[in-house]
Amino acid sequence: MTHFDLSIRGARHRKRELRGQSAVLAVVAALTLAGCTSSSAPKAPTTSTRTVTLTRTPTARAYTPAPATSVHPLTPGAKPRAGEVAKSCPYIKAGLDIQPTSGPNVADIEGDRIYRQTVLTSLHPVGCRFYFWAPPFEATADVLPTTFATATQAHNAMVLTADAGRNAQARPHFAAGADGILYQTRFFGPDGDSDWAFVFAKGRVMVVVHTQQTNSPLNAQLLAEAIVGKF
Repeated sequence: MTHFDLSIRGARHRKRELRGQSAVLAVVAALTLAGCTSSSAPKAPTTSTRTVTLTRTPTARAYTPAPATSVHPLTPGAKPRAGEVAKSCPYIKAGLDIQPTSGPNVADIEGDRIYRQTVLTSLHPVGCRFYFWAPPFEATADVLPTTFATATQAHNAMVLTADAGRNAQARPHFAAGADGILYQTRFFGPDGDSDWAFVFAKGRVMVVVHTQQTNSPLNAQLLAEAIVGKF
């Protein structure tokens, strides 16, 4: 069995924070030795100065996951909310009803027909969101990527994201070069904090996949497996 430690890499995890501190301490010691007096001319004093500099490397500040919130519905004719534009997702097709395909698609994997999809332009790289075809026209799934400076930061953010939810289940090496974690969180309001999500880290990118499924964690993982090759 493969061991997968759900822990922060490279630093101590204290109350979900990695506290960084940078300090430069300079110690200067001066020693003045006065010469002895005599009948002859006084000798010049001897002075010795030593400077010691200690430098502590700063530790990166912890990633703080965004608070879990319910996604607003997108009713027919309504304009997408700020940060969303009506556009096809670059990672996976929506499937029925708007992008029928025989390949992997959100409608088949998540188990809900899709009538609208948007791209989330504030994310890097961009994210995607898919909306159910019947009232209340809720979001049925989304894909939320975040790029970090290092792969270690992406891994740590993945752990913290799952830790902010509940029922975390590690999925090490679920795809080539990627570790993932299943967990439950808030997505579709009436479900409370019981919707299954999947977060994975691949290189410097962390990706969160939400679904509105409360009884099947597999849907979120299958969506992650379908898109991980795009990152």
